[in-house]
Amino acid sequence: LSDLEDAISVFRDAVDLTPHGHPDKPGHLNNLANCLRARFERIGELRDLDDAILRYRDAVDLTPHGHPHKPGHLCSLGNSFKARFRRLGELGDLDGAVSMLRDAVDLTPDGHPDKPARLNSLGISFRARFERLGELRDLESAFSTLKDAIDLTPHGHPDKPARLNNLGSSFLNRFWRLGELSDLEGAICMHRHAVDLTPHGHPDKISRLNNLGSSFEARFDRLGELSDLEHAISTLREAVGLTPHGHPRKPIYLNNLGDLFGARFERLGDPGDLEQTISLYSHAASAPTDLIGARFLASQNLISFARGIGHHSLLHAYSVAIGLLPELAWIGLSLTQRYNELAQGADVVREAAAAAALDVGLPEAAVEWLEQGRSIVWGELFQLRSSFEGLSSAHSDHARRLQELSAALEQASATREKSMSTFSEETQSATHHTKESSQREADRHRALAIERDKLLQEIRRFPGFEQFLLHKNFSQLRASVHSGPVVFLNAAESRCDALIVLADVDHVIHVPLPNFTFQRSAGLQNMLEKLLGHARVTRSDDRKGDPATLRGVSWESLLSTLWNGVVKPVLDVLAFSVRDTPGDLSRIFWCPTGPFVFLPIHAAGLYGTQHSDPGHKVSDFAVSSYVPTLAILALSPNPAAAPSGDLRLLAVGQPPSDGLPHLSGVATELEHIKSVIHSSPSARTTLVESSVGTVEEVLSLMKEADWVHFACHGVQDAENSGLCLADQRRLRLRDIIALSRPHGGLAFLSACQTAMGEERLSDEAIHIAAGMLFAGYGGVVGTMWSISDTLAPRVARDVYAQLFRNGTRPDYREAARALHEAIGRLRESGRASFVTWLPFIHVGL
Repeated sequence: LSDLEDAISVFRDAVDLTPHGHPDKPGHLNNLANCLRARFERIGELRDLDDAILRYRDAVDLTPHGHPHKPGHLCSLGNSFKARFRRLGELGDLDGAVSMLRDAVDLTPDGHPDKPARLNSLGISFRARFERLGELRDLESAFSTLKDAIDLTPHGHPDKPARLNNLGSSFLNRFWRLGELSDLEGAICMHRHAVDLTPHGHPDKISRLNNLGSSFEARFDRLGELSDLEHAISTLREAVGLTPHGHPRKPIYLNNLGDLFGARFERLGDPGDLEQTISLYSHAASAPTDLIGARFLASQNLISFARGIGHHSLLHAYSVAIGLLPELAWIGLSLTQRYNELAQGADVVREAAAAAALDVGLPEAAVEWLEQGRSIVWGELFQLRSSFEGLSSAHSDHARRLQELSAALEQASATREKSMSTFSEETQSATHHTKESSQREADRHRALAIERDKLLQEIRRFPGFEQFLLHKNFSQLRASVHSGPVVFLNAAESRCDALIVLADVDHVIHVPLPNFTFQRSAGLQNMLEKLLGHARVTRSDDRKGDPATLRGVSWESLLSTLWNGVVKPVLDVLAFSVRDTPGDLSRIFWCPTGPFVFLPIHAAGLYGTQHSDPGHKVSDFAVSSYVPTLAILALSPNPAAAPSGDLRLLAVGQPPSDGLPHLSGVATELEHIKSVIHSSPSARTTLVESSVGTVEEVLSLMKEADWVHFACHGVQDAENSGLCLADQRRLRLRDIIALSRPHGGLAFLSACQTAMGEERLSDEAIHIAAGMLFAGYGGVVGTMWSISDTLAPRVARDVYAQLFRNGTRPDYREAARALHEAIGRLRESGRASFVTWLPFIHVGL
């Protein structure tokens, strides 16, 4: 490694001393980049790979068309894009690799000695894209290109084994896709040949042994021959033995070997194989490398195996897996990629971890894990806005640098997301300049994230700061509970539970829910889908909430099941009593997980004339709010003094150019708000209205306003969720979270599906209401599905009338109670069906 460090130093000097425009500059840049990429492959530092890509790109740009070195520089850049794709999973890097390598091949004349190497690299990229997207044409392109590379490589050539290995992997891919045994035999033949031709001590011997072992394992899975399993174990064991400690790919090989010992244990029942499996998975999950995806997969395998046999390592496995989630959704990735990474199984890990902790009587650990593993993307983004007071008093220089880096990283992330949004809105005529600009923004974003990670590692070496910005323990979490009990609702395959956190109780109150199961929660979710019909489907042209055909199920049945199985047991333990006036009701904050996220907990109860007396529904006992995490309440402490100055309320109605059906109720809704404000002049409130309704105008006004009210169309579409504004554009979730505004205030989202969330990542709170919270609003009125354009104005009128009733400056913390009373009047009027009043919810404080 010292030789490599010396080479980097020398080549860096060569680059620095060579003037711009000198014909040797591209070559020096390429040499430096080669060394940086070699160090990345040895140590795994992403900073080296990013730096290499930057140098390769400069080398390509400085090399004129037609220059004989141009194809080589393009090939080097393409291979580096491919390496970064394997590390981070960003599809843009893979597309860049295919594009660069295709150009390199096309520019290399037949008969050129580097033609086979460039064909080989292009074939690998095609295969990687097949593995990511599943397009069979990419796999066929890989086959064709890799065969050409092998045919052009003479026997005895040192690169022959690598090309045989790559073709073998393509055979294995095609076997997994099409199931043809001949492809599996081809994979074993190619991989065995590659291993035999690779000399001992060669650094690629390890990966080729791993691939041969994987081919033997595939044949064992297909044919059941124990001899294939023994060959696979022998081959993988050799690969692991040759892999040095700290090697970036070590967790992959350990995990693969663990799979094999696990298969042999299940086949033969040898306890020694069991212990080997547990040990290998555990070492893979805890390996000191940055290959987080492989470590997380190993932790999932460890969980699955340990849970299946009741092994004592299960809680440790869950702890490791949950601790990896923030790294899996690394802050240097794009928002889309972060959510894609979490979709690997974060929800299952989190909910099952809490259940496992409860099985052994550790409810505090269950709460810690549920909090640690929820809304990870939101939590990481909000950390960037922390003030770091404790660090400032002890290590002011580090605190200042962290503050600067965090601000720069937040800005870079926002700029990158905006660039990606602009790029996605452009058609296929998007310019090369736009693509390059987007890539530069991504490079800067990653570089800042890497630098911040390094600084955090340094800070955590200070005494007393070992857990700085890491997960909080229960006593720290409990400090967030200042306005009413927080109730976690956890649904796992093995059990369902409520976990109550109270400000004045030093432990979690555990309420088992024996009459409720995961299957029942899924059944209620299915029932809800049927009840909502078209109203629950994501549509951009609907704010209405017409009753759906019941199809043999009823709202009463759904809400009574929630009441009897979930909510009433919680209220019984809390000993809440019915109060005569809504103003006396306690607040309760629901923190649902998994399938609970999509169920109307706030409306649970017994409905019908026989249950008309108070005491049969949650609204008789408490004012309900939802919170995505406990931490969001920590951001909203009760202020000691009332805010000064006039309150600025921004009202945004449906713009005429949103390209969607006209909402006739919007004008009425905004008039109601004006009327309430004008009738309370002493409330010190100024109404600000959006004039043109463009995204840029609304964002600018939101920065200045204390409260905001939207009355328009809304769309739930993961990170592309948004409010429909002028020129057929959306105020997207990524726009909202980029806002920099003081904390507090109310966001009233009188639009469809603003608190709906995504089923594939239910615990990440990927919806507009959560975005408003993390943008700094203290409370949000949102909707779980489509709402009625006729009734929405009435709800808004009654909420604001309640908030302004005292003639003083309104307090956003009273919005939950105001909504509670407004919906109660609507429900009791008899003029609203369940589907029209149920979707309105309050989120936050």
